[in-house]
Amino acid sequence: MKKLYYFALINLFISSILSIRFFLVPEASFNWPSVAFSIFAVLGHFFSAYLLLLVVCIPLLWFKQVIRNIILAAIFSFIQIGLYIDTIVFQQYRFHVNQSVLSMVLSGQVVDFSIITYFLMFTLIVVVFCTEYFILYLLNNKLTSLHKNSRIVLLSTIFLFSSFLISHVVHMIAFYYAYSPIMVVKEYIPLYRPFTSKKIMNFFDEKGQRKVVYNKDNSNASVDYPKNPLVINPENKKTKNIMFIVLDSWRYDTFSEEISPNTFRFVKQNNGVIFDNHYSTGNATRTGIFGLFYGIPGTYWDSFLRNSVPSLFITTLQKENYNIGIFTSAKVTAPEFDRTAFVTIKNLRISSKDGSASNRDKQITDDWLAWYKLRDTSRPTFSFLFYDAPHAYDFPDDFSVKFKPIGDLNYMTLSNDTDPLPIFNRYKQSVYYDDYLLQNIYDELVESGSLDNTILIITGDHAQEMNDNKLGFWGHNGNYTDAQTKVPFIIIGGKELESLKNNSAKITSHEDVVPTLMKHYLYVKNDISDYSTGYDLFNPITDRNWLLMSNYSSYAVRTSDNIYLVNRLGISHYMDLHNREVDEVPNYQYIQEAMNHMRYFSQSGKNSLINKNN
Repeated sequence: MKKLYYFALINLFISSILSIRFFLVPEASFNWPSVAFSIFAVLGHFFSAYLLLLVVCIPLLWFKQVIRNIILAAIFSFIQIGLYIDTIVFQQYRFHVNQSVLSMVLSGQVVDFSIITYFLMFTLIVVVFCTEYFILYLLNNKLTSLHKNSRIVLLSTIFLFSSFLISHVVHMIAFYYAYSPIMVVKEYIPLYRPFTSKKIMNFFDEKGQRKVVYNKDNSNASVDYPKNPLVINPENKKTKNIMFIVLDSWRYDTFSEEISPNTFRFVKQNNGVIFDNHYSTGNATRTGIFGLFYGIPGTYWDSFLRNSVPSLFITTLQKENYNIGIFTSAKVTAPEFDRTAFVTIKNLRISSKDGSASNRDKQITDDWLAWYKLRDTSRPTFSFLFYDAPHAYDFPDDFSVKFKPIGDLNYMTLSNDTDPLPIFNRYKQSVYYDDYLLQNIYDELVESGSLDNTILIITGDHAQEMNDNKLGFWGHNGNYTDAQTKVPFIIIGGKELESLKNNSAKITSHEDVVPTLMKHYLYVKNDISDYSTGYDLFNPITDRNWLLMSNYSSYAVRTSDNIYLVNRLGISHYMDLHNREVDEVPNYQYIQEAMNHMRYFSQSGKNSLINKNN
């Protein structure tokens, strides 16, 4: 057992040395706190990983020594070679190797290996295996001298365990206070999941002094966003009001004359452009709202959160002297939009008062009306209203029930055999209630005379499944089918929107909102690829073959026929549009293009995206 432990310790230090390569990528910048934390984090992380591997290898102690050594050398060789390959992948893509990457590389569609490459790989395998076997040989023959140095081993173990504890505690504190130089380290270490707990930190911070410090000159940022400084409205053109109305969990098929009559009528009366095939950038609020405000994939969420990188759309509005009103029913701190998209907004409205979702929705409506009436009309205005009732299937007790029969929602009892009608009716009733509240917003825009000078976008952050695919999925964050990702999307804003109709039947995404607004309404002169991976909706979309979507721990590439899912473990599944696996080979060219989008703002240098917006 001691030999096995010593062998694991030796490999731990080898892995730690190899991991230095992760931190040597171009443009990586660390201060002394982040360097010190990186040392503790790497050692602590590999200590826990190798302890787990040690437990798995214990049964090998009953094997004959030669066989045991061969197996151990093979296992640990595989780990070290895999780690080395991961450093290469990370330098190229800025994310770690997973089964999806391996499938893409080995498919033969994207990468062709030369004979020399195969020879070098074979040589590497042989050399590493022989090295591992030689280490085991020395341990078997030098164990007596190792006993004399057991104190060194004990101190090393104490230090490694302390590193594990220190790294997790420090990260928990850094995450609470949004200290980017510490949080950013997570990106560089494979399979590293440091501890976070707002509840524990709140115990020590009873007065709630948690602060988010936005550093405009964050030299530790691991993102290259924008690619070039923005040139904003050089001709000083007059800008319009911009408004986002977003319903949490709004399904595309509940934007109708029956379920949302006020919005439906308002859109028709004001020549709104309805997009029939619009998708969120995710099946969860975090990535759906992120894509809406950044115009880039939600897969960037973690790195942008760790670096407190604001939305360029919001900072452009601020530079153009907009009144900015953020009105969210649920807390803007969960997910942490106060530390991402809205981090530069002072005195940010954090949440509505406690209460049911429907009560909070009424409050944001009332609060917006009061704020809008008192706004500085000499300046343009941006409003964001984020309703929550459909997410909670909620409406007031005294609100007339239109959809019957109506049932209560209990996630504990939901199954594939549950009748969806009563639950769907409750959901539709909640949409109907928010639509009732929205009439107040529409009336104010008309009565104040500001509608003609306002670009209004009405949409959802993601959809909500009612077991549409007959696979037992309810709600969201479960799959990337239409039932969880396809949302209503409407733009209202005057006669100049006529050309948008060219794309109303095309596949569009939340990624397209920011580039469209920045280019045509905030008059940003940069190429769209400087700050977004989306499309300009005023130009006909002719070359969109896939959409990239994500949630808290997975991502998917959706084509017109299939969904390529990569789960939280990096394992890929190829499915049809109803989430059933198919025995086909994906188009890995599309997967590579999606991965290029996922790494595009993590690498400095020239733009590498296909210029689709000229």
